[in-house]
Amino acid sequence: MFNPLLDDPRKLKDKDLEDKILNLTQKFHIAMRLGQGGLAQQIVLNLETYKMEQQRRQHEMVKEIQEKQKKQGLDDLINVD
Repeated sequence: MFNPLLDDPRKLKDKDLEDKILNLTQKFHIAMRLGQGGLAQQIVLNLETYKMEQQRRQHEMVKEIQEKQKKQGLDDLINVD
């Protein structure tokens, strides 16, 4: 579920995204220790949004690496003289 009050996570840099995830994780643990289940659920919604964006970026990076490897093939590795 997407929180409409949350800024678009696609606009964040990787470092900022990681910082937000870390910060929200810490706040989640604090809310749980204090017995604030409702607050913790709201934090989880935002945390999931940021984690999904992080996974999307990681998936794109893996896809790019695989495409580069397919283009290069084994031709550069084999030296036939």
